[in-house]
Amino acid sequence: MIEILRNMMRRKVRTGLTIFGIVVGIFAVTVMGSMTEYFNGLIDHARAGAEESIIVTPKGGIRATLSDADARRIERVQGVRGVVPQVSTFYESLGSVSFGPPDQVLGIPPEKILQLWSNDDLAEGRWLERGDTYQMVVGTSIAKKENLKLGSTLTWREKDFQIVGLLKETQTAPDGWLIAPMDIVQKTIKRPNLITQINVIPEDKRQATALAAKIKDEVSNVNVQTLQEQLNAIEQGLAVFNAILLSSAVLAAIIGGLAVVNTMIMSVSERTPEIGLKKAIGATNANIVGEFLLEAAVIGFLGGAIGFLLGWGMAGLLNVGAAQALGGSEIFKITPRLAAIAVGFAVFLGILAGLLPAWNAARLDPVIALREEV
Repeated sequence: MIEILRNMMRRKVRTGLTIFGIVVGIFAVTVMGSMTEYFNGLIDHARAGAEESIIVTPKGGIRATLSDADARRIERVQGVRGVVPQVSTFYESLGSVSFGPPDQVLGIPPEKILQLWSNDDLAEGRWLERGDTYQMVVGTSIAKKENLKLGSTLTWREKDFQIVGLLKETQTAPDGWLIAPMDIVQKTIKRPNLITQINVIPEDKRQATALAAKIKDEVSNVNVQTLQEQLNAIEQGLAVFNAILLSSAVLAAIIGGLAVVNTMIMSVSERTPEIGLKKAIGATNANIVGEFLLEAAVIGFLGGAIGFLLGWGMAGLLNVGAAQALGGSEIFKITPRLAAIAVGFAVFLGILAGLLPAWNAARLDPVIALREEV
């Protein structure tokens, strides 16, 4: 290893520029990758906390709605234990800055709240109760963003709501929910009798998929999915987003890898007599290849480690800058998986870039190499 470092120090500027090329690429991979880790984390947490509930939405476009009659028809399907209608609307306009699911106001009949959640889902306070009017239960990100606590008053659409409960942090969509009585939400948005979604609780959660198909057959003009199916669809779309987001960063890293090729080729050229001498005194082709590949791997590791640390720092700064707007959410998430991918990718690029120069060095004829002049 000492000899490897000594060889790298022979041309300090060239080695430094090569490492810098890797640093830039891995910096981009880390920053972009930290955003994809945030979205992946949302899905992972949602999937971990998801139960086999069934979601029914209207068929026919964005203006289509559900009705009480739809809820009664669903309730009569064999295998359905409970039906909870819901109306949801955006807390703020869609033009506001948002990463991840937008903040939403959910209208739920207070008497049916405990069919969807339990008291364990609350961090403080209580759930909505029959007779509540302008009361709300809110998620953690909304509470941070609006500086809310139990007993606080939140003004939404010119109506004042008292905060009676705070949800536990989930790192998923519920962190941005504001839950209020359904009739009050309908009245506030001036859409009486509006139902945007019906939550179906199956008698046997293991039969949720079969029950979803049964509801689809027996109730017309509705879309039916299990919560797991919804998460699968979101995950597929997220995979495409992640690929687009990371492609430019990976390209930058590959360009940095090309700099390693150039450096290693120049190193072989400059050290031809030295290579010839090593082969003359017994070094094998494998010894020569191993030496140059190790040097390329060290360059990749140094560039990867520095690039990752700089990317980690940038992610932290971006999180601080966005915290106020996003209620303290960390939209750039550094994970051990990301660290391993970033540094491992840099080492892999270094080794890959060093393969051809290392092979060329190993193939040198020792007699001819010793006659070369530096």
